[in-house]
Order: sequence, then C-alpha cells, then structure tokens
Amino acid sequence: MRILLLAGGDSNERTVSLKSGEAVYQGLSRLGHKVYVIDPSTGKSLLGSDGSFIDYKSDPSKQSLVSKGSTWSLANALGSAGFRDIDVVFITLHGGSGENGMIQCLLDLAGKKYTGSNMTASAIAMDKAIAKRLCNAEGIPTPDWALYRISDKQPQTAVIEDIKKRFKFPVIVKPNDGGSTIGLTKVESADGLSDAIEKGLAESSNLLVEQFIAGKEVTAAVLDGKPLPLVEIRPKAGLYDFEAKYTKGKTEYLSPAPIDEKVTEEIQRDAARIYDVIGAAGLARADFILTEKNEHYFLELNTLPGMTELSLAPMAAKAAGIDFDKLLETLIKSVLGEEESKSDG
Repeated sequence: MRILLLAGGDSNERTVSLKSGEAVYQGLSRLGHKVYVIDPSTGKSLLGSDGSFIDYKSDPSKQSLVSKGSTWSLANALGSAGFRDIDVVFITLHGGSGENGMIQCLLDLAGKKYTGSNMTASAIAMDKAIAKRLCNAEGIPTPDWALYRISDKQPQTAVIEDIKKRFKFPVIVKPNDGGSTIGLTKVESADGLSDAIEKGLAESSNLLVEQFIAGKEVTAAVLDGKPLPLVEIRPKAGLYDFEAKYTKGKTEYLSPAPIDEKVTEEIQRDAARIYDVIGAAGLARADFILTEKNEHYFLELNTLPGMTELSLAPMAAKAAGIDFDKLLETLIKSVLGEEESKSDG
C-alpha cells in the first residue's frame, strides 16, 4: 500500500511529532507498505537519500520551529504527480494546524483518506473550552474553569482580579488550544498569576484557567470507539509537565492502571462518551484526574496522541494485546475498510 506519512509541522510540538513520525515510519515499513514522509510545514521529504528517516536528533535545524503556513506547502506537495495515487495519509502531527482541523480540511478537499478525526472533531477537541462545554452538557464532570480571551487592549490586572474572585488556589493556567502541557503552569497563589499568564500568552491569546484538583493522573485511550485499558501516570516529582513527559526516568507509567474495576469502567465509559460526542475517529486519548474519593474529572481529549512505542496510547493498546505494528494496521483498516486493506497490503 502507498502511504503518505505527515510529521513535523509548524507547532511547538514539532519535535514530539518527529519522534512519532519516525516510530510510525519504521512500523509501516516493517508491515511492508511503501511509505513517503513529508513535513507539511515545508512540503519537503523527511527521508534521506538512503530512504531512512532524517536524523533530527543530531541536526538542530530539523527540530526548530518553522514558519507558519503548512497548509500551502502541503497543498503543493499533494498536487505533485508522485502523490496522486496515495492510498491513505497517516497523520502523526501534534498541535497547531496539524491537529486543529486545518490540515484535515485540506485533505478532505484533496479527496485523500487519512487517519484520525475529521476537521470538525479535531477543531472541537483542540478548543478545550468547547470540549468542556460538551462534557458539561453530557453530565461528564470536569474541573471548574473559565476562558479568558486576552487582547493587547485588555489589562492583565482585570483578568487577575477575576481569577481571584472565581477560584481558590491552586489553579492551572494553560493555553486553551495547546498541547503537551506547553505553556501550562500550576499557580499556588495570586502572586504567581502574572507570570503564568505571560507564559500562556506566549502560546495563545486564549487562556483556560482551571481549578486544580489533587489526585491521580489517568489517561483513557479509545480505539475506533472502544476504550482501551487505563494508564496511570506517576510523575516522580511535581506536576506532569513537558519535562516530566519527555525526560526519561522522570515519570512512572502503570498499565493497566491499578484502579478499582468499577471505577475503571466508569472512566472508560466516559472516555468513550467524550470520543463519541466530539465525533472523534481512529485513536484518541482522554485525560482525567482521579481523586482519593474515586471521583474522576475530565481534563481534555487528544485526537492525535503520541505514537512512539512508549507513548501512552500505544502503551494502552499493548495492555489490550495490540502491539505497535498491529495498532498501525488497525488505524489504516479503520480508514480504508478491512477488505481493501487486505487486498492492497
């Protein structure tokens, strides 16, 4: 099968995307597919002259954030003769136009089949406030929150005063449309709000403030509408932030999570409900906090979770008996249909 893999992109999660792209490229190659790899932010191949994935670890220029406008670069690449007969596009982008529905819209217009959620579901999930409103409508608990759309003309003092009135400390301040905990801060007191807001504004002008709830961090992956085993996340120190996520040895992962069976089923049920109400497809991951009283609270839905063999969603799939290569094949089959995948593979 001819597969076009998208990795890199124009967001601050670019390096994470490159790691996912390399793992998926190797897996698809093991399965015998013909795989092309494009960075949509440049429209250029990520394969070296020997056919191997670029060594972005030793080449800083491959990791750096590129200029915006990935949809145009990708559109030009898709219009070239070499990609007219692609069977499916496999998306391993994280954040930015790769996950907010823009590239999904372009692929729809180009008539290309692709893995993951469509434009609408991607846009909804990326907008954390909208996703939370849908969860509230469905009766799925989520921490108290408020959205602040901050402009140059809006003084931060007014925002800070409103936060102080509406919330008890600590609170979480984070970009409303970001990922990988980039720009996220746990604020212990009002004195820390100004710095947290500045940090968040470096990523987005729309900030979500959320009541901090102490408890276990649990993630619930959903594959084609069916929940996978839970994964419990145990950072060895402090908050599960970007450093804890991507620095080896800083976090312990337990899969399946050692959580009461009834509570596990409740979280899995709500993860599947969130997946369904948002309209997600393929593989997605819902993040929750579980309190000491076994009350769970939805945080956000990731429609393009990390796809290295050590990422959370593949970890959950492995706990269900689905190894990494089988997971990749399952995602392709969910797009093309099982019979087509068998005949073309």
